[in-house]
Formats: sequence, structure tokens, C-alpha cells
Amino acid sequence: MPCELFVYYRAAAHQAAAITEAVRCMQAALRVEIPQLQSRLLRRPLENATGEYTWMETYALDPIGHPAGVDATCAALIEHHAASWADLRSGARHPEVFDACA
Repeated sequence: MPCELFVYYRAAAHQAAAITEAVRCMQAALRVEIPQLQSRLLRRPLENATGEYTWMETYALDPIGHPAGVDATCAALIEHHAASWADLRSGARHPEVFDACA
């Protein structure tokens, strides 16, 4: 089964526009390097008690061209790109890998 990558993190609510722009630019650059990469950016609709949003990035690859899905090399490239806007986040990024079952 192909693997998909989900990465979540928190950022102060006042950083919402900057986070959105940083991730859009990052994901566009990643799609140039990995043309079959499918990516999304999601955000919980409400801030938590400390005024932060929880964000989620998702990454998948077409299983026809990439039967294993998002592998360690691809995940490392994503993290390399994400390092450039680390100052916008409140803490660490938390990657999770899931098998695509349906």
C-alpha cells in the first residue's frame, strides 16, 4: 500500500496569513521537484486556549508512478523546505505516516 504523509504543528493565530503563504510557496516548489506530488494545507477552524491554530499538511503520490507512496527521501525533502519558515511556528512539526487503504 502506498504511504501518505501528514504533518501537524501549531502557530499563533496572528501568523495565519504568513503560514498560508509560506506553505503555498513551499508546496509549489515541491511540486516542481516532484511533479506527481499531491499536497494540501488544512487548519482547525478554532484557535486553542493559547491563541494558536493547529495546521495539517498532507502529501501523497500517484501510486502508479510511485507504488510505495511518500518515502523517506520525499519526507526529508519536505522537511528541508519547511525549515525555511520555522520561525512562524510555535513548536515542532509532527510527521505521521499512514497507509492508503481505499
